[in-house]
Amino acid sequence: MKCGKLENGFLRVRCEDCHHERLDAFSCKKWGFCPSCGASRMAQTAALLSDHIFPHQPVRQWVLSLPFPLRFLLAAKPELITPVLKIMVRAISSALIKKAGLTHSDAETGAVTLIQRFSSALNLNIHYHMLFLDAPI
Repeated sequence: MKCGKLENGFLRVRCEDCHHERLDAFSCKKWGFCPSCGASRMAQTAALLSDHIFPHQPVRQWVLSLPFPLRFLLAAKPELITPVLKIMVRAISSALIKKAGLTHSDAETGAVTLIQRFSSALNLNIHYHMLFLDAPI
C-alpha cells in the first residue's frame, strides 16, 4: 500500500484563525479513506465478482441516485438504507423477470450492491451501485 506517504497524495490543512498550515498524507489510519487503498480494494472486489461470484452471464450496472431530501434522511437515519435498497432490488428484479416473460415462481435474479455515501467531490451523496445479472437465472 502507498498510504501515509506525501508523494502519493495529501491534504493541506489550514487553520482559519492563525493561518498555520500542515500537510497530512492520505492514510487509512488517519482519515478513514485513502485513494490508494480504496483503488486497491475496488480492483480486488471487481476481480472477485468477475472471477468467482457471477456466472458467465451478462451483467448490467444500475446506479441509483436519490432525491436530496431522501439522501439527507438516509444520512440522518442510516438504518433506513437497507429497507430502501430492498425496495429497489425488488422493483428491478420484478422488471427483469417480467421482461423475460417469467414469474417470480419460475425465476430468480442475482445482484450485488455497493452503497456509496459520497461523490467524487466528497459531498454527501448516498447512492447505490448495483450489478444485476442481465437475464434471470
